[in-house]
Amino acid sequence: NRIIFPGEVATPTAFLELVKLIINSALSRPGTEFCCFDVKNFYLCTPMERREYMRMAINLIAQEFIDVYGLQDKVKGGYVYMKIQWGMYGLPQAGILANKSLRKRLAVDGYHEQPHTPSLWKHDTQPVWFNLMVYDFSIKYIRKEHVDHILNTLQKHYKVKIDWTGGSYCGIKLD
Repeated sequence: NRIIFPGEVATPTAFLELVKLIINSALSRPGTEFCCFDVKNFYLCTPMERREYMRMAINLIAQEFIDVYGLQDKVKGGYVYMKIQWGMYGLPQAGILANKSLRKRLAVDGYHEQPHTPSLWKHDTQPVWFNLMVYDFSIKYIRKEHVDHILNTLQKHYKVKIDWTGGSYCGIKLD
């Protein structure tokens, strides 16, 4: 809560209307399929542009962790000091760094956010559209090989939980 980050920390986010449009578009177009992906440890898979440092009271750390990493020898005045090199929950810049990293990773394989619709993405040549809300993807596609392409792109960098039924997206239950 005391970190001062000198840059932008906000990321563009989707509106519920966009989520509804993707779902309705998938339902109303014959031959179109819909599924959802959930990227696991999204923030934790992001390299930091700028290192942060923190201290943590040794009594807040599990003894097993202290033993495994030899932290007892690193205690100064009851605290362990750490350098943060990868994204972690609670950092003000975690969201924007994860989003920037995802953008670069998706662009390599031809996925780009649409210029006037935040969180609406499309592949350059394949019939794949998706909505991105933090780390949840709602995907409209035509054939399985199209959705497999984005799945393979994501799995290069993240663990992905797949809901082929499209039954749950950002807490919205779909039947």
